[in-house]
Amino acid sequence: PVLVLGLVLVLGGRAGAGGGCQLPAEWRPLSEGCRAELAAIIVYARVLALHPDPYGAYNYLPWQRDPTGGPQQGAGDLFYSAEIELLCDQAWGSMLEVPAGSRLNLTGLGYFSCHSHTVMQGYAYFFFLRMDENYILLPHGVNFQEAIFPDTQENRRMFASLFQFSNCSQAQHVLSFSSDWEIQEDNRV
Repeated sequence: PVLVLGLVLVLGGRAGAGGGCQLPAEWRPLSEGCRAELAAIIVYARVLALHPDPYGAYNYLPWQRDPTGGPQQGAGDLFYSAEIELLCDQAWGSMLEVPAGSRLNLTGLGYFSCHSHTVMQGYAYFFFLRMDENYILLPHGVNFQEAIFPDTQENRRMFASLFQFSNCSQAQHVLSFSSDWEIQEDNRV
């Protein structure tokens, strides 16, 4: 039974791989720290509102085009943009220079054929972003990996060690950890 299950998984994986996502043959996963160094913009922000995105260059699936090359109806609910508010000044080295409290629009969110860039209203996230030639902010999935990280204690520790966020809103004592935490981490290592 184990051999049959393994064979089914291998054959099923090959069948699915032909029409789906294919990463380059030499692709290897990169750590968050390595990808963060390559990301153009990194922000810590709260999602204020979600808005449906019209069909566009950043939000279509291959099967959404009709034979004339135009979009098909009914797929618009998969894609959206978000209004976000920066909770801290962006990370050191970021290409975006806006202060905490700034509100920005982020497009290119939703469920795509090879990945998902999803957020929920009212929650905070760490975002890897890029700006296109039209100055539109988009998720920056460096190395075909995740570009949006939920606000968790683990992610706070990781990003606090990688970047120097500053001027965080008073309600968010976001990226400050006591030396006790650092001592505990040193002892654990």
